[in-house]
Amino acid sequence: MEEPPAPWTEVEVEAQYTVTLFAFSWALLPVMFMLMMTVFDRYENHRLPLAAAALLMLVLAFVSGVGQRRSAWSEGRVQLATASLVGAAASLGLVWGLNLVEWWWVPYGLVFGSVATMFVALNRLASCTTPTIRCAWPAQSRLPMTAFDGWRIHHGAWTNGTMGNNHLSDGTILTLFGQVDNDATYLCIDRLCPVELRPKWDALGVDFGQLAIVSNALDGEE
Repeated sequence: MEEPPAPWTEVEVEAQYTVTLFAFSWALLPVMFMLMMTVFDRYENHRLPLAAAALLMLVLAFVSGVGQRRSAWSEGRVQLATASLVGAAASLGLVWGLNLVEWWWVPYGLVFGSVATMFVALNRLASCTTPTIRCAWPAQSRLPMTAFDGWRIHHGAWTNGTMGNNHLSDGTILTLFGQVDNDATYLCIDRLCPVELRPKWDALGVDFGQLAIVSNALDGEE
């Protein structure tokens, strides 16, 4: 893969999923107990508290993984896992709060389903190690809107956070964001996709030439 257009540079993604894997493995312990209680149909009074504990641990593991990537919440697999967890939590709250204990199997089924959707989502995020690209950007300069084709721009002015996003036809998710590093301000693009499947530069819908003019003007002032 060729180098990014000047003055853009690549920055490796700093995502560590060891903690996420550790938390996820511990969350599977109460899930296994849930499975045993389902099969053997014993300890009925502990069904819902056990499901609540398992769900809480799954949510913590999920957040620890998704929170490491800026583009993660736009990924379809992550959204499906989120919906599954929310559904499990809502059903558990209703069954427990309304004392509908005979419907215990509903939250149990959703918790079991959440394990599968979480695994798929986290595995996808862990495989997407394509570096982020960035260039120096003056904080007072606005984005040239004509430089972004097919993008949804949320903030035309530079901000330290998400500024826009774009979904490519090949499944790649792009996120435009501002970043401060050692008192320097940068314009960054996160590419959520595996390294071997990263799109070519002209497929990103970005006119790097227009952005380079603003970035190079900052270098000239310095």
